[in-house]
Amino acid sequence: MTATTPPLLLVDGHHLLYRAHFGFPKRFEALDGTDVTGAFGFVALLRKAHREHGHGHEVLVVFDAEDGADGRIQADAGYKANRAAADHSPIQALAPLKAMLDLGAVRWLEWPGTEGDDVLATIAAREAAGRAVVVLSGDRDLYGLLAQDGIRILNPQAPPGRQVVTAPAVADRYGVTPAQWADFRALTGDRSDNLPGVQGVGPVTAARLLAGGRRLEGLPDTAPGRLAKPLARIRETWDDVVRVRSMLRLNCDLPYPQDTVTGTTSPELTAPATLMKAAGLW
Repeated sequence: MTATTPPLLLVDGHHLLYRAHFGFPKRFEALDGTDVTGAFGFVALLRKAHREHGHGHEVLVVFDAEDGADGRIQADAGYKANRAAADHSPIQALAPLKAMLDLGAVRWLEWPGTEGDDVLATIAAREAAGRAVVVLSGDRDLYGLLAQDGIRILNPQAPPGRQVVTAPAVADRYGVTPAQWADFRALTGDRSDNLPGVQGVGPVTAARLLAGGRRLEGLPDTAPGRLAKPLARIRETWDDVVRVRSMLRLNCDLPYPQDTVTGTTSPELTAPATLMKAAGLW
């Protein structure tokens, strides 16, 4: 990358699709009756975010592969098992959305056998060495990325003043650094992914346990003091805590096509209604 390379706006595709489907105030159907609210809302929200926060950026959307979670499920059969009964109707808009993105010249990537978070993490980590990177997502699992300079997270649906997430913002709010994020979540648990934490350890206690930059490995030998009970539980469930942390860690070393990023500025995104018509959905 050169000094004139534009910043990169990476989009958490499935997260934005679900947010658009369930949060958009109006429903949209294709000519065949398919609910494409997620596709319409996705483009509308991305277009707005690009205008307001990513003007002059290169845009790349990253989706989860259908078999992306298989590796983590092999390590823990309970991983995301709580989502089996969830409403996954937004997925019916995925194919139309990809067609709309193609027509709008918005690049997207879905890499076989990988979760979108890991692909985002890999691309963000590599690209941040040469240019600024903004990750559009409301998923806190990505906070670990902020340990690397040059990366920010954008969550336009967050309250004013908290839409741009940085490393200092994470430290101020949670009492830990992004480098400790997987350790922190291993202690508190991750309900959205059905990963248990340590019984009785909430965010405040976890931050105290990790004070001063301490990592999980330093906890078994920590002097008990007022944290005797949570430390005892951590020692009792040590193997599970370490396993959960390994699942929460982002993989920043995945292969992906070298032409995924081009280093060129993306034009202003086309209006969703125009893309719907161009895709034959209306």
